[in-house]
Amino acid sequence: MRRALLPSAVAALVVAGPTSTAQAATSCDNTNLYSYAFSSAPTTQLSYGGTTNYTATNGAAATRTFSVNITQNGLTSTSVNGDTLPRIDSTPLSTSTGGRVLNIGGVFGGRTASITGATRVIVTTFTFATPIRELTLSVNDIDYTNNQYRDWLWITGSDGTSTYADPVLTLQSPTSARIGPGGSPSLAANEAIGTGTANTGATTGDMDILFNEPVTSVSLRYGNYPLSAGEALTGQQALGVVKLSFCPLPSVTVTKTSAPYDTTGVTRFAVPGADVAYTLTVTNSGGSKVDLNSLVLADVLPANVTFYNGDFNPGSPGMGPFELTAGSSTVTLPASGRSYSDNGGATYTYTPSAGYDPNVKALKLIPSGTMAANSSFTIRFRARVN
Repeated sequence: MRRALLPSAVAALVVAGPTSTAQAATSCDNTNLYSYAFSSAPTTQLSYGGTTNYTATNGAAATRTFSVNITQNGLTSTSVNGDTLPRIDSTPLSTSTGGRVLNIGGVFGGRTASITGATRVIVTTFTFATPIRELTLSVNDIDYTNNQYRDWLWITGSDGTSTYADPVLTLQSPTSARIGPGGSPSLAANEAIGTGTANTGATTGDMDILFNEPVTSVSLRYGNYPLSAGEALTGQQALGVVKLSFCPLPSVTVTKTSAPYDTTGVTRFAVPGADVAYTLTVTNSGGSKVDLNSLVLADVLPANVTFYNGDFNPGSPGMGPFELTAGSSTVTLPASGRSYSDNGGATYTYTPSAGYDPNVKALKLIPSGTMAANSSFTIRFRARVN
């Protein structure tokens, strides 16, 4: 009697998130990298308390919208060098290569006592509709003028659940600002202050801010550092946001299909005593790579099959029970990435016997390597119909 092919439940899939390390390699190429430069926007007068939408574009002309909200507390004037801020313009600031930037600033009624507090702080928040990774923000003119201001930045990111205070801060030149712990005063890892003059058009006050974690928002808190020795006044100050870029998250799915196992070219059916071939197809349709060794596939076998612990293809001796077709994914499946369960997936410490082993109830497969963006691979294995 013919039996229908066995149901093919989808294997469980876990994708571990990226770890926060020192400057990591960008996980997407120029085709998939989204970017936006404020120099591409027209001169625009903005307002504190307002939210504006912008559109980032990648190399394939795909777009993603993000918003920028700017609030302030404690400004006695929003004018800097004759311009009312916030404003997209080439004055009062410009980048080291020229062009318009998003200028924020003004004059506080006094120095900022706490950069994490609600008084005498300007907060600029970048918000994204879906999580993104490796967001890089470029800012300029972090500097200091005696008896007027000392720029003070505190940067955090959020994924909607957790708050991250560990961005990678990179100064283009250390002569006008200082970042991170050490020295006096000692700063947090997400903190920067001005230490010297950064002239308009120079790179001495430029800094890049990178979040490796997936985020849906990033906030820049901007204040005027407390008075130093010999200072008594508070003056105008401004900071420029030059551009940003980010990678999309990977989007990984897995499907499981079954078919009669056949190496002879003769169609067979899934009848008792016959073998069936299962295929796990893993697809990353996102524009970003999957982090190193972070894919975990867990598959509980149907009750009426027996796993085959031998060469999947007898014509390829030594290949083992799994046939990996890597495609463009670049992953491998070493023996260390294969484990077996004899209790339905509660633990994966069982060592299978050679040949058909009815004690194997579930499989855990951990491909090795970094799965490329927009790629897929398949893993096939055999089982006998009971």
